[in-house]
Amino acid sequence: MKNELLDKGIILPSGEINKDKINLVAGAITQPFAEMVWVTTGGDMETVNRLTDILVTMNTPADREKLFKILKMLYGLMGLPFSEEAEPMGADPAVLEYFLFSFTADFGEVIQDIIADETE
Repeated sequence: MKNELLDKGIILPSGEINKDKINLVAGAITQPFAEMVWVTTGGDMETVNRLTDILVTMNTPADREKLFKILKMLYGLMGLPFSEEAEPMGADPAVLEYFLFSFTADFGEVIQDIIADETE
């Protein structure tokens, strides 16, 4: 998987993670996920807040792999395909940590945008 991360430009030849690439992938897959969460929960902020809490509190070395599996499961439950670009990010601890951080930040931004759009 590390070679795949290199091939996809997620890890640079220097061994550093490519935060720009990870941000692009996370941003692209977070929008439809957050919108589907909003729709399927009927805009229930209690559920959205619980999900956000899980995203934040499970982004630890002990729980990151579980959180990644939970995200993939949630995509499936909502009928969304999980990104082939994001799939290999679970193979490297540093990549996974940054991906989950970026995903969580994007999730919060998308939800705030949805709320703002509904109040206009």
